[in-house]
Amino acid sequence: MTIIATVALEGSYDIEISTKRHLTLMAEAAEAGAELVVFPEISLQGYPPDLTSFYPERIQAAYDNAESVADGPHVRQIVEQARALGVHTIFGMNETGDAPGVIYNTMVLTGPEGLIGTYRKVHVGITEQLTWRRGDDWPVYETALGRIGMLICYDKMWPESTRELMLRGADLLVMSTAWPMVNGEQDPETNIWAELYRLYDRARAAENSRWFVSSNFAGDFGGCRFLGLSQIVDPMGRVVATTGALTPGIAVADIDIAGGIAAANAHLMGARLIRDRRPDTYDAVSGRIPNAVDG
Repeated sequence: MTIIATVALEGSYDIEISTKRHLTLMAEAAEAGAELVVFPEISLQGYPPDLTSFYPERIQAAYDNAESVADGPHVRQIVEQARALGVHTIFGMNETGDAPGVIYNTMVLTGPEGLIGTYRKVHVGITEQLTWRRGDDWPVYETALGRIGMLICYDKMWPESTRELMLRGADLLVMSTAWPMVNGEQDPETNIWAELYRLYDRARAAENSRWFVSSNFAGDFGGCRFLGLSQIVDPMGRVVATTGALTPGIAVADIDIAGGIAAANAHLMGARLIRDRRPDTYDAVSGRIPNAVDG
């Protein structure tokens, strides 16, 4: 059994405040027995406001507060805290790239042994590309808890993202996000973006027979109302723990990672999701024939 904690974070653009919140919540989760703690997208520096429009000063702020994973001072504090507490931790950040003027929207995985690896957001929206360079790989990391694959926000709207991670061997699909309620009224029970959030989390778990862990900001932050709903979904697509909507907090679940996958496979006629795939017929997906829809 493995205890997992996922955070619905109160966001901040003050990196000192944000770092302190990470360290405090990691300690709280560890006190509850958690072996993995998950934070939202750009949780370290705060997801930039109004990236749906062109605001040079806000884009500049993202560049100014970006850090290197290897030696960023605030990154190091979280890495050392994870080592000291003996917990695995996943958090989001603005990461400096290898060339001047390049930054990435990155998730960092660290643990009791130190830094384990990173994931750079692959599906970067057209306005987000004013700020972040796109990543181009789907790494899966072997850990003491199992094999972990990561994705960020917009990534979960593509079934190919989690399918790629599953086919690479991931047991845990971990998604950090900055997911607001948009397009109309702000009731989390009926807002369409809240509905889509729930739908994608459950579908990505069930269609791959894998655990899905999501972490989001909660409440008003940067001109948006963030949904919260940081949650843990089992390989059958059932929510086993959630923070609920809009309120910051931590959701904790004690799960059987391998057993949950085996149970889903047994209930759904075995590992058919791999066995019965027909990639030889997916010509439009693979690019062997032209797409009929112009994006």
